Amino acid sequence: MTILAIETSCDESALALIETRTNNGNFECRVISSLIHSQAELHSAYGGVFPSLAKREHGKNLPPLLDKLLTDSNLTSKTVSNEEQLNIRAIIENFKTELSGQNPDLLDSLEKAQFLNSIPLIDRIAVTEGPGLEPALWVGINFAGFLSKLWSIPIVPVNHMEGHIIGSLLESDKPSDKWQALKKLQLPAVALLISGGHTELVKIGPKMASGAFKYTIIGQTKDDAVGEAFDKTARLLGLSYPGGPNISRLANEARKMKITPEVKLPRPMISSGDLNFSFSGLKTAVLYAVRDYSKIHKDLDDNFKRGLALEFEEAVTEVLDSKLRKAIDQYGAKALIIGGGVSANERLRKQFEQTATEYGLDIFMPSRHVSGDNALMIALAGALHLNEDVRDIKASGTMKLGTSS
Repeated sequence: MTILAIETSCDESALALIETRTNNGNFECRVISSLIHSQAELHSAYGGVFPSLAKREHGKNLPPLLDKLLTDSNLTSKTVSNEEQLNIRAIIENFKTELSGQNPDLLDSLEKAQFLNSIPLIDRIAVTEGPGLEPALWVGINFAGFLSKLWSIPIVPVNHMEGHIIGSLLESDKPSDKWQALKKLQLPAVALLISGGHTELVKIGPKMASGAFKYTIIGQTKDDAVGEAFDKTARLLGLSYPGGPNISRLANEARKMKITPEVKLPRPMISSGDLNFSFSGLKTAVLYAVRDYSKIHKDLDDNFKRGLALEFEEAVTEVLDSKLRKAIDQYGAKALIIGGGVSANERLRKQFEQTATEYGLDIFMPSRHVSGDNALMIALAGALHLNEDVRDIKASGTMKLGTSS
């Protein structure tokens, strides 16, 4: 089965194609293509993601991105007959009527699309329905709806956070003729999902008959997500968006230069006794540190920035690792999954690997391509839900993964 996936939950327009099969009762997949168009440079002027801009850019990006995906993939397709061409025009006109005024950029971009001249042999469309920025999510959902009518194939809705979990189990994200199984996950497992919009601890298991997992949220942030705290701290230090890589760069420079931070930051909720997080206080502590330093010095010294970035990264690492260890003990985890864009942070990865080694557990972390928002993880997660009943899909900015403990 060939699956096209669409991801537009935030500021990456992403599409992916995979092929799936069952081999001796086991799920296998083949990565055909995975494309990501980042909007980070556009949003950097705002110091974060601007929802209406993200929506507009998704509308512009998706049709040409699909043209490239289908061309690069050499996917078999059939030529559109004159009668089918008339039907396509009718579908486009209906689509214009349905979305009139909602997303003119998507409609304009569709008029120039080359994929309208043929029908690719795709069996399913997987699309992110939440959580995320609702204006952005709707662009992907509407595009999926259009393609569903155009190609007469069903849509599979996918939870973005499940995508981060399943994506971490992928052996290789490279397009290839080779088939691969997902890495074997012992249950129960604990996933730590860390991104710009989320910080969650999730218990995984048991596995259901469909092949999908049961998820239970066992801990989450009470305010800012950890990635948001990285971005806000970077902004306070005069660094560009996205902030995570820039904070990590300065922290690594501080380690190499053996800089001792001038400020000691708090470790919020590290001794709270539960599995929840809070990062707004950490961000505020950085604000106060910058303010106090600025009262004495005209500008922020580079070494002060490096030291504060180092202390911030260490504070985040200690809090996340402490909660992860508590979750392992409390739920008897047999494996760990780390997912989300912040999982690309080198300091965090090393610490989590050390924790897994100490506990004697397997740990699964995504490749750099799959750590951020991408459609490949959406395709994989969607493949686990192919046999579920078709239902209406609506964008949900606050969609939860499974149940809460």
